[in-house]
Amino acid sequence: MSVGARIFVAVNFIILGLSFIATTVVLFVEYGLEGQADWAALATYYSHLFIFFPTFGILALIAFYVPASILVDMYWTYVPNGKVRFSIGYVVAILLALVGGSVIGGGGGLKSIFEIKPGVLAADKGDPSGCDAGSGACLRAPVLKSLANVRLQSTKRLGMSQFVRNCTPDDLFDSQPERDRKLHCFVTLSLVNADQCCRAQQRFGEALNRMHAVEANRSVTGTAHRYLLPLKVFFLLVVLAIAILLVIRHRLLEEHYAPYMKKLQRGVLIGAFAMLVWPLMNLAFLQSSGLLYGTAHESVYRDASPVILAVYVLWALLLVFFFFKSFDGADKDMENMGRIGGIVGSAVFAFNYQSIVDYAVRFAGSGATAITIGTIFAIAVIALVAVVLQPKRSPTGKLSFDK
Repeated sequence: MSVGARIFVAVNFIILGLSFIATTVVLFVEYGLEGQADWAALATYYSHLFIFFPTFGILALIAFYVPASILVDMYWTYVPNGKVRFSIGYVVAILLALVGGSVIGGGGGLKSIFEIKPGVLAADKGDPSGCDAGSGACLRAPVLKSLANVRLQSTKRLGMSQFVRNCTPDDLFDSQPERDRKLHCFVTLSLVNADQCCRAQQRFGEALNRMHAVEANRSVTGTAHRYLLPLKVFFLLVVLAIAILLVIRHRLLEEHYAPYMKKLQRGVLIGAFAMLVWPLMNLAFLQSSGLLYGTAHESVYRDASPVILAVYVLWALLLVFFFFKSFDGADKDMENMGRIGGIVGSAVFAFNYQSIVDYAVRFAGSGATAITIGTIFAIAVIALVAVVLQPKRSPTGKLSFDK
């Protein structure tokens, strides 16, 4: 494997990794150091942005470093017209990332809480101004109180799906008693029916948009997120493409890169595990966002999220089938068990979709605590050791590491 391929991948991955860290650091500096807003509440509410990428995102970069370097070297050396194909694919990925980042983080739609300066959020008194949420007088509670309430209740309950109200009722039914049932509404901080909560959620989104409309109210974090978002989209596209191309070219891999196959196998499988965390955190965010923004607004991102999850699950299952195997001909039983386990795990996931999302909200979303976040970091570090140091046990039972 050429030094040039390693350097090319390293430069790209280092840029991506630094961008992942930068966004979360900016959030901490702007909201945490100023002390006017709970930066941890924002980080966990938007965990798919501020927690996943600096942890499992970087883990995935490290895990896919050897596979990506092999792929670049293979296209540059063994694939017919590989240099042209690779160059075109690389440019297309960049263009798609720019377009995707622009669409997702563009000017339209509802604004995120972290796009508003902490001082502006702290000054928000709700609607009407200074209303008493405890007495049920608020048409819309202050933004930071609503966010804090979501975080507080998420840490106490397993999932919050039962509080997400349907703001687009089916007109073909003349009686929908669940809409009259009063539940806690996180943007009024009181018990209200579905219509009242949906109207309050609409006011919540409109209030954020009005704040953001004033340029002086816009946060540094929002600006950093907008400019760095294409790098995150590029990462998500490239990781998918790397693994799929490795599967397509698996014969060339085994023919020309036999000495690297065990490292490639371990990197791909651990990278696939790391990447599965993102769609789960993403769905956790969408469930939590339904508590504040409601479900009445149109969102391509929301509609596409279950599809994105399905794509990543199928992608991970494909990698298990192709790379969960022994390249020295041993441990065939383990291969079969791993593949069967992948199928069973996918089936369990499909039949327990909502429960898994509820768990994601509690432990990796708005309900995450220092303990659960610490566990996420610990898992990432353990997996990192497995990727970088390649631990193995000798016939005598002594633990050693590959170089």
